[in-house]
Amino acid sequence: MIRSLTCGIVIYDEIKEIQNLIPKIKLELKEFDVEWIFVLNHEQAEIRKWISDWIKANIPSALCHENPSNNLGFARQIILEKASHEYIYLTDPDIDILSGNLKKLIQLANVEITNEPDLKFLGYGGTVTHRSTNSLLQNTFDLMSKISKLIPFSFQIQNHTFLMAVDHLPSCHLLLNKRLAMRIGGFSSAFHKYGEDLDFTHRAYTHNYRFVFLPSAQVIHWQNFSTLRWVQKMFQHGRIQIPVQRMNWKGGLRYYRLIPLLTLLAVTVYSILNIYFLLFGLAFVTLLGLFNTGIIGFFVTYIAYSFGELFELIVPLFEYKNAEQLQAINKDLRLQLGEAKNHN
Repeated sequence: MIRSLTCGIVIYDEIKEIQNLIPKIKLELKEFDVEWIFVLNHEQAEIRKWISDWIKANIPSALCHENPSNNLGFARQIILEKASHEYIYLTDPDIDILSGNLKKLIQLANVEITNEPDLKFLGYGGTVTHRSTNSLLQNTFDLMSKISKLIPFSFQIQNHTFLMAVDHLPSCHLLLNKRLAMRIGGFSSAFHKYGEDLDFTHRAYTHNYRFVFLPSAQVIHWQNFSTLRWVQKMFQHGRIQIPVQRMNWKGGLRYYRLIPLLTLLAVTVYSILNIYFLLFGLAFVTLLGLFNTGIIGFFVTYIAYSFGELFELIVPLFEYKNAEQLQAINKDLRLQLGEAKNHN
């Protein structure tokens, strides 16, 4: 039975968000022994110190580790290595916990521990519902949430009707088994800003581990930025699919994640052969967009994601190094972490 767990959060400069999130998690986990680990990922020392002081004032026992390199994969790994408990709840500052839903994940894990001693499930998560003050993005998220129930992949939104085993869960709402996570190598520093959880779950899949998705264990993920920023984010998420597939291809490709790219190529080829098809398609999407702007948002998101995948195939990222170079990166990151500790 889970009676104690670690709560791990990577924070950049989401000060207001963390001030809103922590009290809710405290209330949710008041019956448990909770270890708090924060990784301060902002590049400016004064910002990290301000956040650290606020955290220590509100959670005196909290552990704060500095990561001025901003490497997200390395930050997640710090939490994984430093956690004292068998289960870790990973979340992000811009997540809004809904009352009772985090407990549902713990209760689900307890049932699996009882019924399945070998623990074939590496982690547990639920519905991550996107919310935004941007009306275009909100309409887009609502539409993608519906679509994600029909196809296995819908960008960063995963939505199922029933309890089921899945091959991927985002690290913003994930109850993780530390022992099993370390067994597959944890999180990789090769993924600086995006894709650390995608690579992690892909490796879990190749080791025959799965994740459990509980629809009712819902949280809100706030995406309060401009439409242009969302498009840029989706472009980067599209790009990261390719190196993840490339690094893990021996364990089997996840072909469904290439659906956007394959669709883009098919439509492009057909449009070259028949320009009227392209014009009709654009006119049709525009007409539908007059009735629901989410259709326009979805179309733009799909294009951005597809171009990200195509771009990564044509111009490989230079930051994804070979094994020796990656070891050097990890060593440098650990040195930076040690220097930051000594500085404080």
